Amino acid sequence: MAADGYTMGKMWNPSLYIGSILDSHEHRVAILPKRIKDSMPSPEPKPGDSGWLYRVLEPYYSRECVDNVMSAMLEGQISSGAAWPRKMVQEICSLYQVPVALPTSSGASALHVALLACNLGPQDTVLLPALTMVAVANMVKMVGAKPIYCDCAEDSVNPGVPELLEKATPRTKAVIVCHTYGVACKDIVSIRDLCKEKGWWLVEDICEAMGTRADNGELVGTFGDFAVTSLYANKPITAGDGGWVHARDKKHHDRLKSLVNHGFDPAYHFLHFEVAPNAKMNGLGAAFVCSQVKTLPEVMQYRGKIASWYRQELADVASSLRCIEQRQIDAPWVFGVETTNRKARDELRDHLALYGIETRNYFYPLHLEPANFYGDEVGVYDIPLPRSEHLAQTGFYLPTHSFLQADDIKYICTVIRAFYKPDAAIPAPSRKHGWVDAERSKLLNCQP
Repeated sequence: MAADGYTMGKMWNPSLYIGSILDSHEHRVAILPKRIKDSMPSPEPKPGDSGWLYRVLEPYYSRECVDNVMSAMLEGQISSGAAWPRKMVQEICSLYQVPVALPTSSGASALHVALLACNLGPQDTVLLPALTMVAVANMVKMVGAKPIYCDCAEDSVNPGVPELLEKATPRTKAVIVCHTYGVACKDIVSIRDLCKEKGWWLVEDICEAMGTRADNGELVGTFGDFAVTSLYANKPITAGDGGWVHARDKKHHDRLKSLVNHGFDPAYHFLHFEVAPNAKMNGLGAAFVCSQVKTLPEVMQYRGKIASWYRQELADVASSLRCIEQRQIDAPWVFGVETTNRKARDELRDHLALYGIETRNYFYPLHLEPANFYGDEVGVYDIPLPRSEHLAQTGFYLPTHSFLQADDIKYICTVIRAFYKPDAAIPAPSRKHGWVDAERSKLLNCQP
């Protein structure tokens, strides 16, 4: 215990987590180690008085989605036990050619259930990317296992086989591949083979990679023992919230079904043989997303067009701005760019915000998260993972959604070029504030 009474590894002050009672957000980070404070994200840029003209992501759905929700309400089919979640399962199994799928309340709960099905315990470690959403590490911790953070491969946003093997030990029991930002992991086939050789579970987190295809043309989410995804509002198809877990082997059906639903036994309704969450998805969410599943290939094909427009428009600033990793089938969930340094990244984001163009930083690496200072993993933040850390300091992503047209991408990139070439003229945007809402209204007013 330190002289001030603070015990390393425990929460220093619970009030630090309650922003509303603090005079400044800076108080929450004052206690953190210098390594974390020096690398933590800058405050988010703010738009001008008119607000955002281009948001990073916009939910996209049709009149059929709304009509399905209305039908569910009129028929009383609103719970997880209604017909719509079963219809959703049929669509998922058809698209991914798997025998088992279970709708869930979120992508995080889907991962929780998948990891429970892997029978992980306190003695087990799970290899996962450092550059991904915090939910991945959280779910590993919630099943009692220990996350081991792996660096990105060279010129990639995902770890490869060498990065996994560098962190593997006899305690390794599972690997999570995230296909970060919808970029298919280039080593996914080799990772699958490695997991089979080692007897490790392979879980594919496709929360950012629904509909993404690997270099061999196969859908990601079909290589692992389990795959999990999110249907949050910023995803290519959405229920507002929700997700699913699917498996390649039908033997997992009964266990997953039980784990999703409090551990209910299929034969004895109120006998529970294990502790399990309530991870079910309601009927209204399933009704809303059900018709979207079959459109996912078309949505991802359009994401590919957006990526090609960005790459073409940004080619002449390639020496200053690097585009996100490009795989054989190039259709990332969000289109990312990487500057030469953090200062340039922050200044470019501020510049874009002045023109109403919203952006987001790349993930802050999981091994540097303050939770590893306050929690039981003290010292994790001292482990260098240079590629992940560099991307976190230099990378951010641009508006990427199904309402964008080629002229929108051209305007966004014109604003970017003007940052590097101040003499370049920026024309008035062709869009008006609220344009996406107007386009969405057109979709919803169409007759089915």
